[in-house]
Amino acid sequence: MRHILFCSLAIWMLAACDDSANTADNTGNVNNVNNTGNTTGINNTNNTNSTNNVNNTTSTCGDGLVEGLEVCDGTDLNGATCESRGFGPGTLSCAADCTGWDTSACGDPVSCDVTDPLAGAPAFTMPSTEEWNHSIITGATVASGSPYHMIHDEMAAPSETIALRAKFDYNAVFHKDLQDEVVIFYLWGGAMTSWQELGRYLTDSDGMVHLTVDPLPVGTYIVRAVVPGDLSTAEGYITVVNPGRKAVIFDIDGTLTTSDSEVMQDWANFSTAEMYPYADEVVAYYVELGYQIVMVTGRPYWLADDTRAWLADRGMPVSSVRFTSDNGTTISGEETQAYKTEYLDDLVTRCGLTLTRAYGNATTDIGAYDAVGVPKSETFIIGENAGAENTQPVICEGCGYQDHYESFLLTEDLPCGLPQ
Repeated sequence: MRHILFCSLAIWMLAACDDSANTADNTGNVNNVNNTGNTTGINNTNNTNSTNNVNNTTSTCGDGLVEGLEVCDGTDLNGATCESRGFGPGTLSCAADCTGWDTSACGDPVSCDVTDPLAGAPAFTMPSTEEWNHSIITGATVASGSPYHMIHDEMAAPSETIALRAKFDYNAVFHKDLQDEVVIFYLWGGAMTSWQELGRYLTDSDGMVHLTVDPLPVGTYIVRAVVPGDLSTAEGYITVVNPGRKAVIFDIDGTLTTSDSEVMQDWANFSTAEMYPYADEVVAYYVELGYQIVMVTGRPYWLADDTRAWLADRGMPVSSVRFTSDNGTTISGEETQAYKTEYLDDLVTRCGLTLTRAYGNATTDIGAYDAVGVPKSETFIIGENAGAENTQPVICEGCGYQDHYESFLLTEDLPCGLPQ
């Protein structure tokens, strides 16, 4: 299967995956979103008859109803308890200004002892080189360019048989499929002390391998595939979680990177994708509190290796990253929202994952997160859509997430995300 991407790249670089215009539902405004009656304001978001405000919606602290940016109001705790806030049993109350919690009557805070689930991986022994099944055809495929193999990450419940999908192809532009050739799969993680061979499989006419793994205990596992014909490799991850596991969702392009176009510039070697300042600190904050990090991106499968390397270089988790199965460039628009919604809904319904918070930059992110039950009060949006649709704006001109990290995250009392 050959996929010529030059035209796609040119169109993509112009559109940059933008699924919304700079102005929406405005009257006489410039670069405003959802403004009404504001005829002179510039760069405002979700305002009514106001200037230079963000998310200025009507709410009354003390009326017993959670509205606008309130996290609670009187006896309306929005489902929160001492335990959900990371404390022992007790009585949780709402702060007088409705923007925080009074935990003075809760039990002692629950400790959060987080360890790296993939630390201490044993040495891996490569298999011996083998002859190709089709030396002439496969030889031409391999000679066409570098390998772009990948294994899709999967999440599962402890009692669930895990279905894995892997793709093997060569050449950054044409993506020539490795057909009818042997791939050997291995597994390590959890309490395992050595790598376990999962078996030998043949790629199909699309360069795909489908295999199943027996149920695994709770933990994170590395799946490694080796093509013995040239000893090229691919890695993916299995994460097994108990129902109720707390997670934070991140988009990548335009959310961790400074724009949607960074992905293709990176692939085309125009530049290395630029990270928003403090984006790595935000991710690390949740990791250190024990939350499951899930990244869901519109990037195609063949950018998996480069994306994982980019994340690892910045100290971010490389497991539980969902890519599309698309052979072209990054998907966008309604297709993105449908794809993200379907994937996240599966994690909730099949694995029992609890989606605590979510970060994005596009209206499609907002739509997907809302569809799977992430509250707008826990949905953080950066970029031109910051604060749209009553989400929480991340605004810091030229400094990315710095203010969000220092003034919000480091001052809140978010509970430990680990199962207690």
